[in-house]
Amino acid sequence: MKIIFALWALVVMLMFGSPTRSASLDGEWFVQESSGGSDSARTCTFIQSDAKLTGSCAGKETGTIPLTGRVDGKKVTWTITFKSQVGPVTVTYQGTLDQENRMSGLATNDDYKMEGSFTATRYKLVWSDEFNQDGRPDPTKWTYETGFVRNQELQWYQPQNAHCENGLLIIEARRERVKNPNYVPGTTDWTKNREYAEYTSADLTTKGLASWKYGRIEMRARFDSRSGLWPEFWTLGATKEWPWGGEIDILESWGGLLNANVIWAGTTPGYNRTVSKRRPIASFGDPKWSEKFHVWRFDWTEQAIRISVDDELLNEVAIDPAKHGDGILAFREPQYILLNLAVGGIAGGDPSKTEFPGRYEIDWVRVYQ
Repeated sequence: MKIIFALWALVVMLMFGSPTRSASLDGEWFVQESSGGSDSARTCTFIQSDAKLTGSCAGKETGTIPLTGRVDGKKVTWTITFKSQVGPVTVTYQGTLDQENRMSGLATNDDYKMEGSFTATRYKLVWSDEFNQDGRPDPTKWTYETGFVRNQELQWYQPQNAHCENGLLIIEARRERVKNPNYVPGTTDWTKNREYAEYTSADLTTKGLASWKYGRIEMRARFDSRSGLWPEFWTLGATKEWPWGGEIDILESWGGLLNANVIWAGTTPGYNRTVSKRRPIASFGDPKWSEKFHVWRFDWTEQAIRISVDDELLNEVAIDPAKHGDGILAFREPQYILLNLAVGGIAGGDPSKTEFPGRYEIDWVRVYQ
């Protein structure tokens, strides 16, 4: 009889799986408390060993703090303790896995008898380029903007100024004369009234190849911050023209500043609305800061957009108030990536005394959802 029962239990386990085990929770989870606003958002890194859960959570107000918890089938519990103005605060999260990469539940604080609901979503790598193959960038992932494009910049964009070498994508700005094939004498169109471009560079984009709605986009890179050089890592709307499709400037640097911008259409035709935060590079306290590699991150959820560098928040914008002039909510459609090194223009500065070439070196670009 015991043998029959054991065989039946084995059949049930094979058919329906173990009732207490679940897939590993290892990885980064984006945790949002519904009652706390965007300030309560945390990125929690889980490390699961059988039923034991360890790791850390990082938040705007708390910094990075350790977590401990347990996993029992689809039930997940973890606790964090952080400092506040009134003393240590302990929060316990009790969630249920709705699916492999999503859970929801209740966050409680016994000290002050408070509770609120939360959701947690695990990011998975869905697209990346590590630039490990020497030569031209992967044509299945990148295409190019060419010519004079925007902002009255001085460079002529051309694919020749981008190549991969030793695991890096290198975008090179050069001082060299290139004839403008679109030249029209006497026109007021700035893209056509210059007979020559005195500089060249490259602008890579995933437009027409890949775009994403919500998730995390990251880049590890270093750049040349000398006068006249304008490196960018940014996104544009894939389904609508600018500014109706929106714009996210994850990295934009000129004049010794880091800029993190969120842009959408205004109420007046042709105008835009911008939430911009600027930080002097000198404020990092390292004269060689821009010569070192750093990680830029763009987190995009249904609630907010957050732009950071090396886990330090640069700008945060709640999405719901971001409405186009026609009342339609912005940032609800896919965005594609651009990587470029501009020269001069309306903000890039004067490059005339800068020694060229200038380089923008990208180690990798990764997209998680």
